[in-house]
Order: sequence, then structure tokens, then C-alpha cells
Amino acid sequence: MSATPAAPVAAAAPAALRRAERALEIPPARLLAAVLAGCATLGSAFALAAVSAYLVTRAWTMPPVLDLTVAVVMVRALGVSRGVFRWLERMLTHDLALRGVVSLRTNLFTALAARRDDALTRLRRGDLLARLGDDAQELGDHVIKAVVPGIVAVVMCVAVLATFAPLSLSATATMLAALLLASLLAPLAAFRAARLTEQAVVTTRSDVSARALEILDDATSLQVDGRLEAALEELRAGQSAHDAAIDRAALPAAIASAAVPLTMILAVTGSLLAAGTAWLDGGASAGQIGILLLLPLSSFEAATTLPAAATQYARSRAAAQRLEALVGPAEDATATKPAPATALRPASAALRAVGLSAGWSPERPRVRALDLDLPPGSRLAVVGPSGSGKSTLLATLAGLLAPLEGRVELDGHALARLEADQVRSRVTMFAEDAHVFATTVRENLRVVRGDLEDAQVRAALDAVGLDDWIASLPAGLDTMLGPDGTTISGGERRRLLLARAVVRGGPVLLLDEPTEHLDTARGDQLLRALLDPGDDALVPEGTTVVVVTHRVEAIPHGTPVLSLGPDAAARLEESR
Repeated sequence: MSATPAAPVAAAAPAALRRAERALEIPPARLLAAVLAGCATLGSAFALAAVSAYLVTRAWTMPPVLDLTVAVVMVRALGVSRGVFRWLERMLTHDLALRGVVSLRTNLFTALAARRDDALTRLRRGDLLARLGDDAQELGDHVIKAVVPGIVAVVMCVAVLATFAPLSLSATATMLAALLLASLLAPLAAFRAARLTEQAVVTTRSDVSARALEILDDATSLQVDGRLEAALEELRAGQSAHDAAIDRAALPAAIASAAVPLTMILAVTGSLLAAGTAWLDGGASAGQIGILLLLPLSSFEAATTLPAAATQYARSRAAAQRLEALVGPAEDATATKPAPATALRPASAALRAVGLSAGWSPERPRVRALDLDLPPGSRLAVVGPSGSGKSTLLATLAGLLAPLEGRVELDGHALARLEADQVRSRVTMFAEDAHVFATTVRENLRVVRGDLEDAQVRAALDAVGLDDWIASLPAGLDTMLGPDGTTISGGERRRLLLARAVVRGGPVLLLDEPTEHLDTARGDQLLRALLDPGDDALVPEGTTVVVVTHRVEAIPHGTPVLSLGPDAAARLEESR
């Protein structure tokens, strides 16, 4: 890759982080409280070191005991206050970060819901989980590990220099040089190291998450096909690559962390020389000499957090860029909006594909050069071996996946030119992995139509053969279901989702394997009810129905059948 495109990417990273910080919606008052608590914590530690140094060296001169009383009380008070302020700082910063992550994820989901392209559909579920989970958490850590410690470090550097200035100008100059080295060079080295390694670490992490979820989802089919061991081996290789990337990231961070203790040697040496000069000149008391000798050891506590803050800053910038790529660019007020399709008929719709090539990547199209004309009320069965692109075709016809070539039209209007709600109101897709919500049976149907009465819910469930199941439930329609249908069987889950699609209605209904996990007799009966526009039809006669199925023998006679092949070829014929 050439170096030319890197500049815009690098320039976009700080802007993406600023937008992510705004999405965190951090209240300035809460941020100020967290910073003040952090300053109070390190200030107590710094003051404790100064007073302790004064007390030890002043006591060496054996003054009256009463001269040391105030210093003794201060040591005890500062020791207690340091712990109290540390607890308060941790509570405030974590509260700030957790609230920010909640606001960030809310804004992310809102932005994702508003996207009109297919970027989210093309994203692997494991990658999506890593971004919404890990990357959002990185922005929360940005508050705890970068923003608050960075501000506190600046304040403490000023406080340290202000403390040394009245004691010795030479010690102050040496401390200034040491603080600059610790506060600038070490964080810059850590930032550069993290920036160089972050992309590799995150890429391997996303790959491992995606592979693990794919294996969990398809474990049974992988075992049957004999591909489970190969998939696990790929997962192990991905995990090894991830571990190696983390190891490469740890070494530069360790080097950057070691830079701070090395600068402390410079500060201690300078203070030792300044203290020796002051003692020989007789212009400083024993207490002042003690402060000059011992205080440098406690002056770098804030600076020691800066390499980690710089590393977190690099991680946060990369996370902000990935999240911005996920939700898409901000809407441009001058951008051309899709034109409203006033000619669309609300009761029926004609679906058409022209020169359609569909797939997840241009290099591997699943369907190629497909022409399809489905007037209102059409019935179409889509068959083909696993991996031939049946589900991909449905997602493309539903507007969830952009065509690689060609176009999909709804009543003569290209889907890409229609508003999302115009497409969703007319095209209903039943996906095989559609979600079952952890709520009642009734609400799992009403999620698509809030005006459904109990009689309509029962009629839909009866139509898909769930009447006996509902009768067996302890609370009927009020029975609570587990998350994503974990408390019901696969067949019951499929029929529940099919009932939801049926009550949703719409001129076009796209169904992906609606009879899977059912016994042969009941599955074939449902398939015929979906594809046969007769009296026993599940959907109105004017509704266009496209069904993906593997039960070729159950397709009603005369139904058009689209056969997809492994070579991305498609063949349209009639069922016999």
C-alpha cells in the first residue's frame, strides 16, 4: 500500500476520537470532580512525602518535641486523606466512564438503525460484537486511563515545580528537565509503539471472535460435514496470531514505562547536587535539605501514568475510527435525499431483478446475472445446495444487501433510491436466524404489529400449527419465553417466527427455510400453504411469496422454481 492514503486516515483519527468523546456525553461538572479527586490523591501523596522528609531531617537536629507536633499530625492526616481521595477518585472516574459507555452505545444503536446502506449486513456478527463491545469499552477506558490522568499529570507537574522553586533554582531546573523527559518522550514512545501494533491486535481479535461465533452457530453442521476439526484448527491459529500480536505490543509499552524511572535518576542527582551546595553554603535548614533529597522520589507519580495514558489514547483513536466506520459518516445536510416513491401501490407490489449479481464480496458472487420478474401475487420457490446463495439472494431482494451488479426494483423503483421505511413497509423478510425476544408469546408477535388483538394472535399461531403448543403452555399467550427462544424447540421457534412474518403482512413476503426443524408431514403442509394461493393459503392471494426450501418434492405443482448452483448460475423452471 502506498503512503499517500495514510495521511487522510491519520488526520481523521483525532476527529473521530473527538466525535466519539461527544457521543460519550460526559458532563463537564462530573469530569471536573474526577480530576479534582485525582489531584487531591496525588497532592496528598506528594505533600506526605514533603512533610515526612522535613520531619525526619528536622528531628535529626533534636529540636523541642513541640516543634514537630504539627508535622506529626500532618503526616497522619495526609496518610488517611490519600486513601480517602483515592477511593473517591476511583468511584468518580468509573462512574463517569460507565455512564459515558451507556450513552455511547445508545448513540451507536441509534446511528446503526438510521443507516440505509448494507455495511452492517456485510459485517460478520463476531466483528460487530467486538466493535460494539470491546471498542465501546475502549472509549470508556479512554476516560479512566487517558483523559483524567493526563489532566491530573499537568496539574501535578506545575505543583511540583512550584514546590521546588523556593528551595533551589538549580534543583527546579533539573526537575523541569526530568519532568519534560518523563511527560513527553516516554508517552510519545508509548503512543508510537501502540499505534504501530494496535491494528494488528484488533484485526486478530475480531477474527478470533468472528470464528468462535461461527463455530458455535454451525457446530452441528460442521461436525456432520467433517469440517469441525479444520475450523477449530483455524481458530487456534487465529488465537496464536492474536497472542503474538499482544506480545509484540507489550514490549514497546514496557520500554516506555522504563523511561520514567530513568528520568528519576536525573532528578535525584540534580537535587542531591543542589542540596549539597545549599548545605555547604549554610543557606538552608535541615528540613529544607531533607525535602530536596527525598521529594524527587515522590514527584513522578503522575508522570508514571502517562505512558499508559498515551497507549490508551492510541487504542482509543483506533477504536473511534472503527466505530465511525461502523455507524457511517454523519449525515450531510446538503446531500441528496432518496426521492419518495409516490407511485408505489400500498396493497401490492411488483418485485424485479435486472442483471443481478449478489454476494458478500465481488470476488465470490453467490448469484450471477439473474433476471427475475415477480408481478403481484407471484409464488416462487428457491432451491439449491448449501452455500449456493439462497439466503444471500433473499437478503439482496429485501434491500438488506446491496447488489454487486445490476439492480432490484420495487414497482419500477430501484431499492437503492427508496427510503428504508418505504422498503420495510412493503417487503417482509423471514430470516432463519431472526430473534425471539425474552418476553411473552403475545408480545413476540406484537413486536411487528402493535395493534394485534388476542384473536388475531391465536389465528396466526393456529395457521402455522402452534395451537396445541399454546394450549399446553401454563400461561397461554402470557407465557414468558427465554432469550432468543432458548426455552422452546427449534420447530416451535421456526413456526413462531413464521407466524410473526404472516401477521406482519405486506405486498412481498420473503421466507428463508420456514419449515426447517419440523417433521416432514407438517413441514410439507406448511410449505404448500405458503406457495399455493388456494383456500388453505397462509397469505393473501395478492401477496408475492418467495420461499427458500430444500424440500423440492413438496413444492406445489406449477410453482416456479429458481435453482441456484454452486457456480453462481441460476435456472428458472416450473415444479412438476
